[in-house]
Amino acid sequence: MIAFGWAVLRKYFDDGGPREAALITYYGFLSLFPALLLGATIVSRVLARSPGLRDDLIAALVPPSLQTDITNSVDMLSRSRWALVAGLAGLAYSGSGVVLSAYFTLNHVAGVPWHRRSGLVSRYLRVFAGLAVILAGALGIGLLTAAGPVGLAASGVLSGATLIVLARLLLDRPAPLRLLWPAALIGALAVTALFALGAAVLPRLVRGAGPVYGSFATVAAVFTLLYLLGNALVIAAEVAAVRAARLWPRSLDPDRPAEADRRAQELLTREQDRSPLAGQQEPRAQPDHPDHPDGGQGQRVRSSGLVADAGDQDRPGQRGAQ
Repeated sequence: MIAFGWAVLRKYFDDGGPREAALITYYGFLSLFPALLLGATIVSRVLARSPGLRDDLIAALVPPSLQTDITNSVDMLSRSRWALVAGLAGLAYSGSGVVLSAYFTLNHVAGVPWHRRSGLVSRYLRVFAGLAVILAGALGIGLLTAAGPVGLAASGVLSGATLIVLARLLLDRPAPLRLLWPAALIGALAVTALFALGAAVLPRLVRGAGPVYGSFATVAAVFTLLYLLGNALVIAAEVAAVRAARLWPRSLDPDRPAEADRRAQELLTREQDRSPLAGQQEPRAQPDHPDHPDGGQGQRVRSSGLVADAGDQDRPGQRGAQ
C-alpha cells in the first residue's frame, strides 16, 4: 500500500499534477456562472408550467449566494426562439472550458499520445456531452444532498457514477470499469464533501481571506475550494493510471530507477511526442534475429486499456488529429 501511494505521488508530480489542478480550477471558475445559467435556463423553460418543481431544481443546482443573480439573468434572456438558442449555444461554449480542461488532463494522465487523440469536431462533441452529464449530475447531487444522511450517501453513489461516465466519455482510450471504480470512489468522496460542506466552509474562508484580499475575498475562497477539488480529481485519475500500467513500486533513489520508473518515463515520453512521425509503424526485429535481446518480441508497457502502451502504434490507415 505504501509503495502504491508513493507511485501515485511520483506520477502526480511527473505529470505536473498541481498545474493540471490549477488549470481545472481556473477554467472551472470561468465556466461556473455560464454553466449554472445554462442549466437554470433549461430547467426554467422546460418546467415553466410547474413553478414549484422548477424552483426546487434551481435551488438544488445553484448555490444560495448565486441564486438571485442567476434568476435575474434567466429573466433577462430573450423570449425569441432563435435568440434563445443562440444564447444557450454561447452559454454552452462558455461553460465547456472546464470540461475541455478535464479532457486534456485525463488523456495526459492516461498517457494517450497526441496523434491518437480525437479531432476537433469529435473532441467538442465529447466536451458538450460531458457538460450535459455534469449539469445532470450536479442537479441530482444537489437534490440528494438536501435529503439527509440517506440522500447524502445516495449523492455519493451518483457522484461516482457521474465521474465514471465522464471518464469513459472524455478518454480517447477504452476505460474498463474495474480500473475506474477506485478512482471514482476517491473523486466521489471529494465531490460529496464539497456539496455537503461547501456552504458551511465558504463563509469561513471568506472571513479568513477578508483582511488580505478585501473585496476579492469571495473569489479567493471559491478558488480555494475549486483547487482542493481539482487536486482530488487529478489524484483520483493518477490512481487509475498507476493501477492500469502497474507503475509501482517506484524507486526512492533517482540514480537507481526501478522497472516501474522506466515504464513511467516511456509512457510520458510517448505521450509528449508530437512529431509527424510519431504514429508511423516502426520495424521490429524477427524472433530469430541474433542481435535482438528479447528474441524480437519488443518490450511494451503493460496496457489494460486505460493507459497507452509505450510502443503504441497507429493501425494501418488510421490517422489521429491533434
